[in-house]
This record gives sequence, structure tokens and C-alpha cells, in this order.
Amino acid sequence: MLAPFLQDRVALYVAGAMTAPERENFELVLDFEEEVRASVAESQEALALAVTSAAPACAVPPAALKTRILGSLSARPPRVAPVAMVVTDGRGLTEWVNPAFTAMCGYSFAELRGRKPGHLLQGPDTDPAALDRIRAAVAARRSCCETVVNYHRNGSRYLAEISITPILDDDDQPVWFAAKERILGVA
Repeated sequence: MLAPFLQDRVALYVAGAMTAPERENFELVLDFEEEVRASVAESQEALALAVTSAAPACAVPPAALKTRILGSLSARPPRVAPVAMVVTDGRGLTEWVNPAFTAMCGYSFAELRGRKPGHLLQGPDTDPAALDRIRAAVAARRSCCETVVNYHRNGSRYLAEISITPILDDDDQPVWFAAKERILGVA
């Protein structure tokens, strides 16, 4: 069963009542939370059914109406898939990574799970000032974007742009932090 704040966000998402930034943040959740994805699909199906059953009894809606409604719901503005993504819980411990992230850093999900990604990926050439700015943004529960030197599992360095977005509950407490990383080059 989804938490009430997630149920509310599913309803807003399906109704198209989110702002563009809210929608983008919610779509980060859809990338890694199967239960939320299923709830969105069920809600879209229910909306399509409600719209098609609202027609007067004497009028038969066209057979393809439900398909067109579902198609229009799924044809909303396309998301740009992140090159690499890691999701942590509210304490910063890894809960999920996508395959692009494991390919980028060389660590498997099993090695990352339950650990702070920065502890594995940062090293002597990682800018402490950038890390301080990231920590301050996370503590303040606000999004941030920094460029840092990270380290692959094999010890090689790479320059990465990291965008971190907090996913907050109704009390503005962090449920997750979603980070997108993009390699900018070899450091």
C-alpha cells in the first residue's frame, strides 16, 4: 500500500495537475518505484474507464476511445532518461541504481546498497568545496548540481556532473534523494 503522500502525487500526476518541476521529480520516482508505476497505470486505466462510461446510456462511445485516452495519457511530454542514476533513502544510503550507473562507476548494486555512494566514488582529487555545497543542499532539502572528480572502482578518475533532487513527503522530510550523473570526461 502506497503512503498517502504518494497516493496524492499519483492522482496529481495522472490528472496532469503537477507543475513541470513537480512532474520531473515525480518521474524520477517512477524510474525506481515499481509500486508507484503500477498505481499510475491503474489510475490511468480508471480515468479512461470513467471517461468512457460518462457517455449517456443511449450513446455508445467509439470502440477506440479508451485506447486514444490511454494513448494521450502516456504521450505526455517525454522524459529524458538519465545517463546514470542512484537513489538513496533520506539518510543518504543507496537503495537503487540503474545499469548506467553501475557501468559508469564499476560498482555493482550489491556493493553500493546500504552505503553512501560518495564514500566509494570520491577521493583525493574530489573538490572539498563542491562536497560542502552538496552536503549543505542535502541538509537544506534543496536540489543542487555540482561537477566533481569521481573514482571508478578500478581507480581511474572521471569528471562527473551530479544533479541531486530531494523527494520530500508532505511534511517536507526527505524520503529519497535521486542523483543523476553524467560523465564530462576523464579527470
